[in-house]
Parts: sequence; C-alpha cells; structure tokens
Amino acid sequence: MYIPPKCLSEHKLPPEKLRPDREFCIEYEDFGLGDEALYVEYMAFRRMGYIPLSAIERVYKRLGVSKGFFEGKMYGTLSYLVVRYDGKEKAFRFTHEEPLDAILEAFREKTKIPVGKP
Repeated sequence: MYIPPKCLSEHKLPPEKLRPDREFCIEYEDFGLGDEALYVEYMAFRRMGYIPLSAIERVYKRLGVSKGFFEGKMYGTLSYLVVRYDGKEKAFRFTHEEPLDAILEAFREKTKIPVGKP
C-alpha cells in the first residue's frame, strides 16, 4: 500500500512524479535523495516527508556534543543535516555521521545546490 509523503515546503510535486521518485530514491538511514526531492523523516516514519530540490537553497552539516548521564564524563556527538528552504531552516538528526557525509556528497554530485555554510 502506497501512502504519499507530506510536503514540508510550499512547492509541491505532482503525484505522477512523486511516487516513482520516492520508490527509486537512494536511501541514507531514514532519509532518501531522489531526482526530484529530498525525503526526510516525518512523524517518526522513514521518508514520509519531502522537500522538493527546487525549493532547497542550501544544505550543510551541523555537529553537536551531548552531555552523558555519568556526571559529565560521557559525551556523544550529534549529527544534523540542516536544510534551508523557502526562507526557513530545519535540522534533521542523523544517528551516524557516515550516512550524513554520504548524502552531502550525493548533493554535490547530483545537484547544483550549495553544500556547506555560507
């Protein structure tokens, strides 16, 4: 059963382009990159939200450090894919940094969208 993803942007893709693009997108953890859109986690479901590539202005990586539970002695890194679109900026959490680096490299190769901070 196909459930169409929800568009997070003001620009929407027609259903006849959206369905095949989502089915054949390249997956990176809970995210996907197709020819027409970036598919993101939405409401705790994998690739149930999308942002058309035509609406994306810039993408980049943000890293953070979290304080652990053991009296500040344990730290972990937090990886985020930050997407600027429609004048907004939204950060999406990645569990591991390797898929994040892979999706940024795919953005460099497949699109003309600027990668990295301005």
